[in-house]
Amino acid sequence: MKNRILSISSLVFIASATMAQGKLVDSRDQAEGWYLPVVCDITANGGKTNNVTVTLFKDNEQVTELAPDKHRSSFQLDLDINNQYTIRVQKEGYREKLIYVDTNLPDQQVEYKQYVCHVNLEPLDKFTHADQFYLDFPSSIVRWNDDLHAFIHNDEYLSNIQLKVALLGAQLD
Repeated sequence: MKNRILSISSLVFIASATMAQGKLVDSRDQAEGWYLPVVCDITANGGKTNNVTVTLFKDNEQVTELAPDKHRSSFQLDLDINNQYTIRVQKEGYREKLIYVDTNLPDQQVEYKQYVCHVNLEPLDKFTHADQFYLDFPSSIVRWNDDLHAFIHNDEYLSNIQLKVALLGAQLD
């Protein structure tokens, strides 16, 4: 019994020392259930909002839906590593936004930060008479970036899709 207590105490000490270093394991095969925290703040037409519906898809199958809440304008989703997800953000009267998140990590990578994004919903009637082609694309594509050692959105894709949507909006004005 005394040895068991020492062993448990040793394990707690080792785990505490490892966590203090900001690293839980030395290699990916030592852990299961790794996830990427995705934190999202939502605005509508540039201002604070509420009553937003968030739907999570994994490999194009719906996983969960966060119902509208009059007090919530942000959310956090914990996405399993090495999967592909689509996050759909909706609000009545506004154009929905899609965020594609690829959580694949290099095998040797064991440390990473949460991904934080900001989503601004635009009024639905702004694009009523526009070609809907570009509006059906994800607003952002998020992947691991080896150079920055972080999950980030693809700037080139984001700039391109924002330009196309801005041109649609300009045509309507």
